[in-house]
Amino acid sequence: MKFTSLIFFVLFLFFAFSDPVPPTWPEIYHVDLLFSLPYANIHIPVSTDYDNTTNNERIIYYSGLTLDYYLTVDNYEIWTTQTNQTCYKNPEPHAVNQTLVGMFPDLSTWTYIGVGVARGFKCNVWEYIYQPPGYNKTNVYHFYVDFNTNSPVQYHMLGYDIVFGSHFDEYVMDYYSYIPNQVNPNAFVLPAICNNASSHPEHKFGRNSLHFKKLTPLKSSNSETLFDLFKSKYSKNYPNEKEQQERQEIFYNNYRYINEFNQEHTDMTLGVNHFADMTIEEFRSVMLMPKGMLQRKVNHKIEEYEPRIPTSSLPTNLNWTELGAVSPVKDQAFCGSCWAFSTVGVIEGQYYLATGNFKQFSEQNVIDCSWNATHPSYGCDGSSQEFAYEALMGMGGIEFEDDYPYLSVTGYCGYTPEKRAASLLTYYTIPNSEEAVIEALNTIGPLAISYDADHESMMFYSGGVYHEPTCSTTNLDHAVLLVGYGNYPGTEEPYWLVKNSWSTHWGYYGYFLIARKDNMCGITTDVTFPVLERNFAL
Repeated sequence: MKFTSLIFFVLFLFFAFSDPVPPTWPEIYHVDLLFSLPYANIHIPVSTDYDNTTNNERIIYYSGLTLDYYLTVDNYEIWTTQTNQTCYKNPEPHAVNQTLVGMFPDLSTWTYIGVGVARGFKCNVWEYIYQPPGYNKTNVYHFYVDFNTNSPVQYHMLGYDIVFGSHFDEYVMDYYSYIPNQVNPNAFVLPAICNNASSHPEHKFGRNSLHFKKLTPLKSSNSETLFDLFKSKYSKNYPNEKEQQERQEIFYNNYRYINEFNQEHTDMTLGVNHFADMTIEEFRSVMLMPKGMLQRKVNHKIEEYEPRIPTSSLPTNLNWTELGAVSPVKDQAFCGSCWAFSTVGVIEGQYYLATGNFKQFSEQNVIDCSWNATHPSYGCDGSSQEFAYEALMGMGGIEFEDDYPYLSVTGYCGYTPEKRAASLLTYYTIPNSEEAVIEALNTIGPLAISYDADHESMMFYSGGVYHEPTCSTTNLDHAVLLVGYGNYPGTEEPYWLVKNSWSTHWGYYGYFLIARKDNMCGITTDVTFPVLERNFAL
């Protein structure tokens, strides 16, 4: 009897003090969560019905602004166009073994670290720490599970720079409603607006899912390869072995291209960045606009800027970033909104030069409210700076970013006249000449421009003065902000200084230098700036 009691006591101690088993996630579930990128100030409400047994999934963003349907037969997306919604069908052939977008990490290789608190809940906490060899950075992942119910509470990843002590990435998923083994009734029944769904020629299907898949938690790997280092640095994870193999092959093809290019060129360098597991076709589809969209002009005469100052009288270099007229580099994410970032960038510069007070303006305001019959825009699928100016002039103004934050999807127009921060009177184009653009940079400020970015050399640019012999000067597909010019140290090669919207992971902390010669890639082809009314909100 005493021996039996001892056995039970030992078993009690074992189970009382052993680590809990990490949860495994069911094949079917419903979950509501808030997905946040604190650095970019993006907070995305997401609701998902997931059924891996039937290969169906519905993802709702921002309470219905955008919906993705991954169905057994076909895939659809519903998106918002200022005042209504439209349904589009994925034109690509349906894949029977398509990968759904899971909302939870696999915790089987993570380490239990004890009890903690997330959002006020007592939780069991699992941790995964990874420091890639050869990098001064480490990623720290934490997953919080409710101590009493074993339900997910929060997933958090923070990447640290060991040398400088600063974080370089932070992603948070806060889970609010988790229902295992069931989905909402009719979750996979398409709404009536999809009855006659068609493929839109301008639309890039699945932008939001790419955005979400890109930031799902990293899984452990036993092999330290270049691809493993890439996955860790950019928090990449792939939902199955097949896709991982495909992405790995793409990565090494790109890696070879980057190395071969760098061996053959000394004036500029390429580097591995967060695009390295994408083909040029995917990069083009997700990050650029259709060729010709930026050449869609308004149907009335636009005022043209007339240069008056000889170039010889102007400084040999200029950088508006150093002079306080340019906001930090932003990330358009998987939304083709470069035209809105370019538009807002030039407005911010004009506002600063007029008031001496720098404020950030709302790209989302521009994206949501630039739709009308005479100035066609497609939200996250592109538009032009001219159409944006026209829309803002017609609407009466634009709000500050704090009042109308960026969502990375197209939403309903929520412009509020009472929150108007600035208004546009008119806008100017600048003649296609280096001299005119240099004068305008000095006398006007940062300028909205477009250029031809559809090249692998641009996709992986990391430093030096950019040259691309196959660039077009007229077939433009990306909008950016021209912030300066100068001569490259050592070679004295003239360059333009350009701010991009592909995050600080790309290029030279989000910027690039491009040769100031022969209108490289169309840099001076389409240059504009707005004129603001003098009734500013401060």
